[in-house]
Amino acid sequence: MLSRIPLQLLERYKPLSAWESFYLRTRWRLCPFETVESHVPRKGRILDFGCGYGMLSNFLALKSAGRQVLGIDLNEARIEVAKRSSKGHPEVSFQLGDVRDFQGTPFDAVVMTDVLHHIDEDNVRVLLRIIRSCLSDHGTLVVLDVDRSPLRKFYTTYLIDRLLNLTRSLHYRSRDLLMLLLGRSGFRVHQVVPADQGLPLSDLIYLCRKEKIGGGEIHFQERTGKGRGSQGI
Repeated sequence: MLSRIPLQLLERYKPLSAWESFYLRTRWRLCPFETVESHVPRKGRILDFGCGYGMLSNFLALKSAGRQVLGIDLNEARIEVAKRSSKGHPEVSFQLGDVRDFQGTPFDAVVMTDVLHHIDEDNVRVLLRIIRSCLSDHGTLVVLDVDRSPLRKFYTTYLIDRLLNLTRSLHYRSRDLLMLLLGRSGFRVHQVVPADQGLPLSDLIYLCRKEKIGGGEIHFQERTGKGRGSQGI
């Protein structure tokens, strides 16, 4: 069953236009925000890259007072809505800008939801290296993105994405390929969590840590993930 958006979260966005109300409610029902939140550190500085209207950023702040959340996006219209939602809530802020503006700034976690499949092959590794530079040495990268299986859910995901992105190119990657890209970009994937239960979309969550770089090479290690609902890597 698809969950309803929490009223405390929706209240932050009022007054809402008809489109904003439809989008926020639909986005919440289709994206496993609650599952993503459960894997984000309970305290520290959190960067939500590609935050859109800022629902996840606000939800992260609502769920733990120990989080200071910054959401960034390049879409000016969406950031304006996000900024409106953060008024009176100093624990969360939003900024129109590029992740390059934060290179070398140590965050305790970086979150990306449904971002990477909008980035082409030439730029995705560059982006991941920049994201790596935004993490503290013990920081966590939480990536939610589309998997190419199961096929039925993948086709549903593609249809929704295509309707919302009529002219933009889409770059879906298999679990194995995305793990390889993350590894080559300086991350160790220590757990992959299925996030499609009760949802029509084929989402996976990748939990990553910075890998040590020595001798000009990034050494990719594998570790068995533990925990209910997770797939060991």
